[in-house]
Amino acid sequence: MNTEEQFLLNKLRCELAMQQALQSWHPKPRVFGIECPRCKSDIIGKHGTIKGVQKYICKSCHRTFIERAKLVCDCLIPGQQLKCQRCPQFKEFLEIVKERMANGSE
Repeated sequence: MNTEEQFLLNKLRCELAMQQALQSWHPKPRVFGIECPRCKSDIIGKHGTIKGVQKYICKSCHRTFIERAKLVCDCLIPGQQLKCQRCPQFKEFLEIVKERMANGSE
């Protein structure tokens, strides 16, 4: 099997794994971004403002931080938009695809 045939075979395997993963993956619209940058906890509270920007405090590790940009995920098909690259749901989906590809290559 030459390199081009191998590439096409891997491409087909990836597409098949993606289609299988889409059947079992259930997207949930979520908002990401308000979490502690140190410990990633979402147990946070407001901690005043500075120059009109909301400050927060992590109730797990007690770090204070300013408001971060929010990422709203409402994708029906993951990976279709540029913002998907930063989305935790897309990362979960990629793990499912990788698992399907590994199981299919046995």
